[in-house]
Amino acid sequence: MDLQRLTESLQQQILQQDGISIEKQMNYAIPVHTLEVKYHPVMRNAMDILMKMMLLSFNKAKLKNAELLADILLVEPLFIHDLTNKMLHLGMIQKEETFSLTAKGKAQLESGIFEEELEETSYFVQYSPVHEMLLDGDLEQFEELEQFPESFPSVESEDIKEIEESMLIDYIQQQLAAQPVAEDEVPQFITSIVSSESVQINDVPVVCFIVNNAKEDRQFARVYNTLTGAWDSKLEASLFEMEKNK
Repeated sequence: MDLQRLTESLQQQILQQDGISIEKQMNYAIPVHTLEVKYHPVMRNAMDILMKMMLLSFNKAKLKNAELLADILLVEPLFIHDLTNKMLHLGMIQKEETFSLTAKGKAQLESGIFEEELEETSYFVQYSPVHEMLLDGDLEQFEELEQFPESFPSVESEDIKEIEESMLIDYIQQQLAAQPVAEDEVPQFITSIVSSESVQINDVPVVCFIVNNAKEDRQFARVYNTLTGAWDSKLEASLFEMEKNK
């Protein structure tokens, strides 16, 4: 990335507007964390008739021995045994003196869909503590920068506060949904996060301007976020407030 050339291009863009002048230009940097987010993907499948019949039986009859269902449903005992173990593993049923449905099992029986948890996997995301949100963009574009600007004035710490699990789930789910899926591949879903850990912190340059509008007799800030490739309203509001109070 050529920060000087980018700054000159942004200046020209701003000055194209009638009555606009640049009062001040600054370069700063904000911290962006690369997070490794670990989770168990969930595969949702439609229940076959045998699973439904077994769940209905466990729900209505007090069965101590699952193999009794083989005679009732006229099904090979091996099938009953394997499917019972699977439903116990998935938390759909439980066994005390007799078999019974869990709350999860009842909900899935009602919906006709059962969820199967897959092996733990990781997904890497980029989080900005300044914005308190996840940001898209290519961090590799900054690898050739030899010197980074000083930290953005409002950055007091690079530490991350607790991140809402729902934010991570929604973001990763959207990214996975955008990827092509083979015809025979079952879509995967995320229902919970196992852990999220910061594995790297990168400085991201932001190009800042204090702009004067002579026609409207007012000043405002423009801040270009080089990671997202867009003007950043969050940083603009913060910078303008700080400059106004100087």
